[in-house]
Amino acid sequence: MAEAAPDSASSDSIGIVTAFFDIGRSGWTVENGHPHYLLRTTETYIERFGMLASLDNEMVIYTSEELAPRVLEYRKGKEDRTIIVPLPFKEMFPEKRASIARVQQDPAFKAKIAPAHLKDPECWSVDYVLVTNLKAFFVAHALQNNFIKHAKQVAWLDFGYCRTQEALGGKKEWRYPFTPGKIHLFGFHKYEGNISLFDIVHNNMVFIAGAAVVAQRELWLPMAQLMNRAADELMVHNLVDDDQTLFLMTSLYRPDLFELHLISDSDWQPVLRLFNEGPA
Repeated sequence: MAEAAPDSASSDSIGIVTAFFDIGRSGWTVENGHPHYLLRTTETYIERFGMLASLDNEMVIYTSEELAPRVLEYRKGKEDRTIIVPLPFKEMFPEKRASIARVQQDPAFKAKIAPAHLKDPECWSVDYVLVTNLKAFFVAHALQNNFIKHAKQVAWLDFGYCRTQEALGGKKEWRYPFTPGKIHLFGFHKYEGNISLFDIVHNNMVFIAGAAVVAQRELWLPMAQLMNRAADELMVHNLVDDDQTLFLMTSLYRPDLFELHLISDSDWQPVLRLFNEGPA
């Protein structure tokens, strides 16, 4: 685990937390009965992380023991701003795993899901649901352990967020003066309350892009608590879902804490281009 240097981050730079665990997506093939768009190999994720890793920001990466050396390779020259946290993800949160599996295997749950979405991983992959539900947990854990030492704002970014080099917007560092005191979400549509959360889950409707969230350091623990509340509430109703629905629910619990930035639903990775005043 590399230790961050004392003056490695600018005062307006954004600390980044991300995570990657192999949940078996390389086997989500058409031959195995999955939609073609679900297939992503570990190599695909590693290559995409290589682009995100080029940023000079402080960065914390949660991953498995065997992948940690490969992840660190992409942060060469930035070891003073990098912490890699190896975790045995497959062994973590056994009670949560059992609860998710119970819902996913329940015929009553499956009967509620629109047939077109029964093959979505929310409906059958315990690992997928768990890891997407833990995004705020990872950020809060990084901050509680002082892994991000200098940045006042901290972001969750998906490990494979940068699918092309253009996603970086030509920048070497991510800096942006997001409104203090708010948790910043990026969404395709403003939720007007005219659709029930049950219908959102049943039809896999997306309002919030779960790949990027930004907030001041002190707001991440409350965010993690709100995420837990949302996951627990879904479970009470015999439902599970990924981060997109949980982020929407958190914003409804505490609308005063959130600021929504509308983005195009034809561009799911615009944040580093549209919200970046860092150096080129």
